[in-house]
Amino acid sequence: MKNKKASTVLLLMIITFSFAIVFTTNNIIAASDAEPIFEGFTAEGYETFDGINFPNVTLITVEYSVDRLVGVSGVAIVGSGSNLDLDPSASLKLNYSHSLVDRSYYTGSFNLTGNTIFKGYGWIGLIANGTYEQVEIFNHLGPWHYLFVIEEGLPPEFDSIINATETIFPNLFYAPSDIPNYNISISYRVYGGTPNDNVTLAVSVYRDKITNASLNIFDDNITFIKLDWYNTSHTQYQLYNTTLSFSERTLYFCANNSYGWDTWGASNVLGDILSIFRINNGFYFESETILNEQYTDVDNVEFTVKSYNATDVEKFGIQYYVIESNTNDTEIIHWTMTEGVLDSEYNITKTNGYNDTIREYNVSIGLFELGNVVYYEAYNNYYGEIYNETTGIYKRIEIFNSVPQLSVHPLNGTYTNNETVTFTCDIELVRGNITGVLFDYGDTSPLDNLTLLVEEEDNREFVVAPHTYNVVGVSIYFTVILYVNTSLGTSNFTSSLIYLDFTAPDLEISQFTNNETAITDGYVELRFNYSDDYSGILYVYIDWDDGTILNVTDENYAFHYYTKSGNYTMTVMIKDKAGNELNTSIVFKILLPVTTPTTAPTPFAISLSILSFLVTGYILFRRKKIRIN
Repeated sequence: MKNKKASTVLLLMIITFSFAIVFTTNNIIAASDAEPIFEGFTAEGYETFDGINFPNVTLITVEYSVDRLVGVSGVAIVGSGSNLDLDPSASLKLNYSHSLVDRSYYTGSFNLTGNTIFKGYGWIGLIANGTYEQVEIFNHLGPWHYLFVIEEGLPPEFDSIINATETIFPNLFYAPSDIPNYNISISYRVYGGTPNDNVTLAVSVYRDKITNASLNIFDDNITFIKLDWYNTSHTQYQLYNTTLSFSERTLYFCANNSYGWDTWGASNVLGDILSIFRINNGFYFESETILNEQYTDVDNVEFTVKSYNATDVEKFGIQYYVIESNTNDTEIIHWTMTEGVLDSEYNITKTNGYNDTIREYNVSIGLFELGNVVYYEAYNNYYGEIYNETTGIYKRIEIFNSVPQLSVHPLNGTYTNNETVTFTCDIELVRGNITGVLFDYGDTSPLDNLTLLVEEEDNREFVVAPHTYNVVGVSIYFTVILYVNTSLGTSNFTSSLIYLDFTAPDLEISQFTNNETAITDGYVELRFNYSDDYSGILYVYIDWDDGTILNVTDENYAFHYYTKSGNYTMTVMIKDKAGNELNTSIVFKILLPVTTPTTAPTPFAISLSILSFLVTGYILFRRKKIRIN
């Protein structure tokens, strides 16, 4: 009895322990899935405003959602400012609002009493067992949602630029750099700003230097300019501006104050990346191959890099790598940079009256093997920084065969029984010109010079004049040869073996059904042998003369059944590969026996038979009934 109780207790302990493990595991998994998702916020009295700056004591209502299936115990927002706290247990707890499909929604409100940062926090069970909202981290601000009080100040926001033309590209302006002391005016606005605010413009020829400055990383390649306040009639914001001289090919700028840097977003909305603007003098550069045709294995691969409105201190070249072929992507030449040599410089006048300065650089990267594929683009070295070609995509060159590809028809191994043969030639050349074409007929006649024929017809597929061989019916063969030279310094030849055969094939019928007497069962059979001493057999057919033709090529035996009486002329037809034919015939006398047809029963006889069956059945039925009674 004690053993039974002990076993029961042990079983209960195992079950309890198992539940504990399951509960703990589920709790851990649920905790990792408790992350709240920010659905948005509304500001009382500013429901249609998409900004993040509001007057002091504006009521802010935030909404979050969580996975309703993991059993989230609660949601809070943590942060600083507006009485929020970084400790989840001491910060604002949100109230359950409703559920929709697989999400549950929580909302809460607070008064905006200062510049505020916040993010969500969800937990399961104990509040310490929770997960923070994953807010995107960007390069100059922390991973938070931001709200600003107008009375306390905001980061600057780009307002306007004078003497620079807006382009179709975002944050890009155009201004000429070839005009001495060309001045550009740049303005920023600050919501809730004052005339005494310190607003600074960061300017550099390098974009990444401004990004570094937003992270408090500074060097000599960035300039800071204090923007001047100027009187404005705007009541919501103050304007600040400066004037600078533009003489570079490209200039980047972005403003900041003590509340942060200007960022991309909708009107007066804090974005997630720096709002860096660019002034360009129309600078861009591109590359193109010097050859408009395909490159071959004897061509030096060369490029022209063309730059627009570059400066004298810049360098240009080609960066490339090479793979084995289209079917083998093994990299045989790793990433390589080859600097170009300035070849020409000139100006062109645009429709706006300003000049574009064009510089063209020549770049040579050498020879490559047949089938290699070169991937390349131009690069620009600007104050030690490397920039990729303006087009932004890799281009490719496939290396083709410099040797002309040739073919001659009739093809090699062709047989004919005609002394006159017409040859057709085909020449494929990916680049260059054909400089010489000779044709050798393979007999004692001189080589035929077809160079003028190819040049006059301006094509590479042509018919050679018919050529007659003096063979007087003798079977023989000739090797014809096509020779071709090109302007690339390459050459090639191809040959074709042509057989002239005037001898018909041989046929021996060794055994066949006796055709001296009539064949009464309709069955005939045939045994035969055939050969051709020169060109070989093309086909062998048997025409049985009753509409049936049988292909017996490569066979030596055949049989056939005739279904009607009569005399049939069976013919064996043989043709060799040169076109010579031989036909041999045998007459078969077919006499099938006549069969007397059986008279078919009349309808009256069928009816009488059915009636007799019915009468017999009725009599048997009556007898059985009488016995029973």
